[in-house]
Amino acid sequence: MKKLRLLFFLSLFAATPALAWEARIVAVTDGDTLTVEPAKGGDRIKVRLHGIDAPESRQPYGQAAKGFVNGIALYKRAEVDAKSRDRYGRTVAIVTVPGKGVLQELLLDAGLAWVYPQYCKSCSAWEARQAAARKARKGLWADSDPVPPWKWRKDKR
Repeated sequence: MKKLRLLFFLSLFAATPALAWEARIVAVTDGDTLTVEPAKGGDRIKVRLHGIDAPESRQPYGQAAKGFVNGIALYKRAEVDAKSRDRYGRTVAIVTVPGKGVLQELLLDAGLAWVYPQYCKSCSAWEARQAAARKARKGLWADSDPVPPWKWRKDKR
């Protein structure tokens, strides 16, 4: 029984990504999903940006969000602050590009993402950024009634 508990305890650590680490962004799948190469070597890792949801690729502003992230982050060094893993096995993280800023905040400021309320419980600072972009009618907020990606995905099923 003692061994079983120890194995369970160790498996929790194995399933949890390391906290913050350096990487190079080598691909941008969409506005909130990247592929990175750890600076210390190893396999490429899919990273989902924590706390936000960018428009899907076929959704209005989806290509704009992807292009925005490409322009800021592709082939750049970044700090990946891992928070968890999602159901698809991606590392969920806050990603900072030195000299540019936190990708989540940059996307929100540009009006190219929503704070994802289901996964971002303590994001009042990010909600304020979203509200400012909405007030300024930036990006997707230029539309009269933009559809959040989680609703868009549900409607497409």
